[in-house]
Amino acid sequence: MTLTAILEKDITNGRIFALECKTEKKGLKGIRYTKHTTLTAQWGCNYANVAAVQDDIAERGGVQPNWFEHTEYDSIVRHKKDPTKLYLQIMNPNNFRSEYALADGTPTTKAELIAMGALKDEETEKPVTLVYALESIISIRYKETDNKEIYREVKAA
Repeated sequence: MTLTAILEKDITNGRIFALECKTEKKGLKGIRYTKHTTLTAQWGCNYANVAAVQDDIAERGGVQPNWFEHTEYDSIVRHKKDPTKLYLQIMNPNNFRSEYALADGTPTTKAELIAMGALKDEETEKPVTLVYALESIISIRYKETDNKEIYREVKAA
């Protein structure tokens, strides 16, 4: 999905939406796999202005993530080393569902994913904020601002 596609739909800060994305990753030993994720979340907010994130930053001695910076758009962040890489930042993700497969489409087991480094063996806390590369986004389903009962969907070209 492109920044233009997101901005043209006037999807604004604070809206609840559903996101579908697919990323290809490289695990341990160079094994490539795909992660197909669907979730619902609050459309991104400025990372530094969210109370839960501020608490997390304080616990780490005031250290903020250093690999991205905010843009003029509330929910879009830019990679510091490569400013052409844009990401959608989302807050309070829920209803997380991820499906994994090898790059050739072969399904994988949880044990294989742990061995590849795709998953951790222990359970982790629900993240407060996540970022997804814009090109990994397949679709965004969101509520219209003027009518809370009408849903719209933006799909990648």
